[in-house]
Order: sequence, then C-alpha cells, then structure tokens
Amino acid sequence: MGLRDRAVTTVYLAYSIQAMAQAIIWQWMTFFVKHDLFVDDFLVLTFAWSAPALVVMIVTNVWGSLSDRVGRRKPFMIVGFLGYASTFFFYFMVTDVFQFVLVGVVGAVFSSAALPMGQALLTTDTDKKGERLGYFLAAESGGWFFGAMSSGLLIGIIGMRPLFILGAVLGIGATASCVAFIRDIPFETKKKDDDKGIRDLLRIPGMSRLVSAVGISQIGMNSVSFIMAIIIVDELGGLTSYVGFANSGATIIAVLITGYIGKIVDRKGPVKVMIAAFAAYSIFAMAFALVTDPIIACVLWAFPIYPLSLTATSALAAHLTGEDERGRAMSLIYGAQNAGTFAGPVIGGLFAQFLFGAVQPISWLNMTFNLVALLISISLLGIVGNGRASDLAFAEETNQID
Repeated sequence: MGLRDRAVTTVYLAYSIQAMAQAIIWQWMTFFVKHDLFVDDFLVLTFAWSAPALVVMIVTNVWGSLSDRVGRRKPFMIVGFLGYASTFFFYFMVTDVFQFVLVGVVGAVFSSAALPMGQALLTTDTDKKGERLGYFLAAESGGWFFGAMSSGLLIGIIGMRPLFILGAVLGIGATASCVAFIRDIPFETKKKDDDKGIRDLLRIPGMSRLVSAVGISQIGMNSVSFIMAIIIVDELGGLTSYVGFANSGATIIAVLITGYIGKIVDRKGPVKVMIAAFAAYSIFAMAFALVTDPIIACVLWAFPIYPLSLTATSALAAHLTGEDERGRAMSLIYGAQNAGTFAGPVIGGLFAQFLFGAVQPISWLNMTFNLVALLISISLLGIVGNGRASDLAFAEETNQID
C-alpha cells in the first residue's frame, strides 16, 4: 500500500519535483506581468492569467480520453511534464504581454496532460483511493513548499527571469524521473463502442453536481489567488517575502496532514470532507476581505484548506467511475478546476476594474461562490450518501445509481 509501493512512490517523486517548479513560477505570474512587462490594467492581468486555463479546461479531456483508450498513463505524464518545462523556458524570453500569453496558451495544450494522468494511475487497482490521493497531494505540497519559499526569498535578489529557468530545469527533472522510474499499472480497456463520452460520465448520478461544485468553488478562489501577491505587497504594504511565507506555510502544513486527510476521506466519505472544505473556504474568504494587516493576511492564507477540497473531490470522482473511465473522470475534475481558474480572474478583474477600484474586496465574491459550492455539496448527500464505496453500492442496489 501507499508509501511502500514502488509504482506509487515513484509517482509521488516526479510530481513533487514538478510541483516545486510550478510553485516557483505561479505565485509571481501576475506580479511579473505588472512589474516586468509594465501592465497595470486589471483586465489585461486577468487575461494573462486565465487564457491558459481555458485551454486546459478543453484539452485535458482529450488527453483523458486518449489515455483511457490506449490503456496507458505514463506517456501522457511525460507529455505534461515536458509541456511545463518548455513553457517555463519560453517565459524567460518574453518581452511583452502578448508573447507571455501565447507561450502560456501553447504550453497549456501539453501540460494539461500531467495531473489527471497521475491521479488516474494512483487510483488504479486499489480500494484506498483517498489515502493514495492524500499522499499524492502531500508530495505535491512538499514541492510547493520548497518552491514557494525559495522563490519568495530569491525574487528580490535575482528577479523573476532566472526563476523561470530554474522552473524549466526542475520540469526536465520531473520528466527524467518519470521516464526512469514510473511504470504503468495495467487496466482493462473497453472497445471503442463501449466507451463513455464526457456527457455519459456527467450523467452518472452525482458527477455533474461534483463537477459544478468544483468549478464554482474554484471560480471564487481564483478570483483572489491570481492577484494575491498584489494584495499583500501593493495594497496591504507587505514585503515580497511575505507572499512566499504565506504559500509555503499552507503547503508545509499540508505535507503533515494530507495523508491523514486521505484516510479520513476513505473512512468518513469524500462528501463530508467536501462540505467541510467549502465551509472553511467561505469563512476564510470573509476574513480575507476584512483584514488590513499584511502579516495577518498571510496567516489567513496559510490555513491549509485546499488538501480537504482536492483530496475529497478527486476521491469522489474515482469512486463514481471505473478504472477504464478514470482518465476522463480525473480530466473532468481538472477541467472544472481550470474553468474556475479561467472564469475567476475574469470575474474578479471586471469587479476590480469597474466596481471596487481595488482587488482585496474581490474576496467577498470568493465567499459567495464557495457558499454556493457548499450548498451543492450538501445536496450530494441525498444522491451518493457520504460517497464511500459502500454508500455507492447501496445506492446502486436501490436503483439510485445505474
């Protein structure tokens, strides 16, 4: 099981390296566009952040379908890791916001293959899906911690462009780790005529509500997270190092607790954990809208709520689908997350530009969206129970699930 299984631990290693690369880059993307590419318009910052997410939302489902059809996960993971590495390398060379967006959009076509394929591989041939996904997120969080902390300390010394090169090197490292160590866990594929399309998967009772809750929550969180560095530094008067401390604080706590969260998901069911996550996001958003001190804002940001949400939603998708559908199921969840990554900044940017004149009040929107996600997740109790395998089996026997 879990940490003792070579097929599983090698996945954790590759994705922790990749997560480090991402954390070095992502928390400074809009900050880089604003200060290095000299863009002050909130709407342009929004587009620079959200355009790649729109591509991921669409293309990730293509990768998931291809993976399920050929019965392989590893080749698509390699494509994804190389996509990240090349994106970070070309970011180093951009000189204007158009080039920045173009690099991000093209890179997203390939990098969108990485995450759902890793999750699909980990949830193959196991009853402990939540536990494996929990340790997976813990491994990613370890990478996010070191990436966020190091870039927070280094950006004021060396600037952003060398950090892009560092991210690209780590992306190559993740690719090499995948090629050398990861092996596919075989699963039985269906004939093409028996394949379920995306619409068929969404007709599985509970799946459409799960996808909706994920997307709506992520709209809220991404309406704020894409300009979190600007809030901390430019509006609350904090130091650039505060941004790194806030993100690394959340991730180091996640490293310590996420494996345990995965076990809770398996025991109590993913739906209950989803409810707790969206309730916590709502409370956090209200507090973040009211805070005036940058240090307190960083402390709030460091609360590790995301392990609850990511582990529970992925585990429920895994429980609702078969192994030969898992790539598409995880791609659906990842696509919903990126729908939020696209729409959240657009909505937040519009409100900041034309209503608030600042970005911190966007957190009220975050609270509203997560309250809606909370209500949707509560409604899942009447469809899939707590979302455990035993609940789903009982629902199938009583004709609630086909």
